[in-house]
Amino acid sequence: MWKYFSAGDFEARRNKIMAQMGDGILILQAAELTEGYIKFRQDNNFYYLTGVEIPDAVLIINGKTKESVLLVPDNIPNDIKTEAMIKPGDKAAAEYKFNKVISKTGLTMMLNRLAAGGQPFYLQTSPQETAEMSRDRCTLIRSNRMNDPWDGRISKEVNFYNKIKERFPATAVKDITPILDDMRWVKDKKEIAVLRECGRIGCLGINEAIKVTRPGIYEYQTVAACDFIYADMGSSGPAYYPIAAAGDRGLIWHYNANNHVLETGTVLLIDYAPDLNYYVTDITRTWPVQGEFTGEQLKMYNCVKEAREEIIKAMKPGVTVNDLKKIGKDIYIKHGYEKNWVGGIGHYVGMAVHDVGNYDKPFVEGVVFNVEPILEDKEKKIHIRLEDTIVITATGAENLTPQSPVEPAEIYKLMKEKGVGEK
Repeated sequence: MWKYFSAGDFEARRNKIMAQMGDGILILQAAELTEGYIKFRQDNNFYYLTGVEIPDAVLIINGKTKESVLLVPDNIPNDIKTEAMIKPGDKAAAEYKFNKVISKTGLTMMLNRLAAGGQPFYLQTSPQETAEMSRDRCTLIRSNRMNDPWDGRISKEVNFYNKIKERFPATAVKDITPILDDMRWVKDKKEIAVLRECGRIGCLGINEAIKVTRPGIYEYQTVAACDFIYADMGSSGPAYYPIAAAGDRGLIWHYNANNHVLETGTVLLIDYAPDLNYYVTDITRTWPVQGEFTGEQLKMYNCVKEAREEIIKAMKPGVTVNDLKKIGKDIYIKHGYEKNWVGGIGHYVGMAVHDVGNYDKPFVEGVVFNVEPILEDKEKKIHIRLEDTIVITATGAENLTPQSPVEPAEIYKLMKEKGVGEK
């Protein structure tokens, strides 16, 4: 179940969070079973601290006694993978390195006892992140839902917070989100190893899409080439929905219909990546449908490529996102594309494709940031994007997605190879 991690790794994270909570008590809920027939994926924060993939569980960490208790439901659905099923008792506690694993039926009694001790409760107020989810989008959707006069539903996290305050009004309630975010912002060597392999798989999938590209096929057929590689190499699923945008559809940044025919004279952009063991990558490549860029396309492409290269070259501890934006903008000006500079330069990547992190803080070793220069001309209906996942090292940076080519000559060569399903 833990190809890249051990139970001890998750225990170490719990110990680290104990040290930052003082005598506080963390109460963290696992993700619910999905309503549809969708493969269950645990909430990122819950998995980060437990390695547990069972739905509807609860983690309680006591900062005063230095104990961790896992409460698991009695009725476990039969569509959860066998190795993720956990039954209360000493055997499970030893395997997962908890002080106790007990039935969730004991939750109310346990909370009553803990509240009587006067210790503050720490709860998660940020949205849970499961399959193909990131906090920015989750927050937006929850806000829209709550403010809809014909809906008004509050989130699971807010509902739990309200119930705790209602049941235990004398107990101080604090937010664990800032502490967890700081921990997740910096990746350790094992996390980086997963991200490196995830990046490699992502690149191989994109390469397969490049191979099958030709005028007359559909955008979704290039996605199918990616999907074959991602599944064949053991990914858990997609990190986010596939964006296969040919021609002017690239101007729709998160276009995902993928149902148009590829036409001669246009470029195809694919922004698509896998999820591997609760870590994701983010990769985009843009290439010519007919086999070679036109003169204008190549000029724009080379500007984006140079911006990508110079930004990555500048990445190291102490550098800020604003530093990188300045580098990118100067290159666009140099190439005569200042009016096409869209302003953004990238985002954090990790357990979510738009991962947690403070954009004002200087980089430190272990931070993973996505470099994503974009150049588009709405009048000419051209959109060029290159995207790579980069980890900050002690002295510089490492590209975790180097296996997919960006040099035009290498792309042209790859397009001449036979792809999956081609004879």
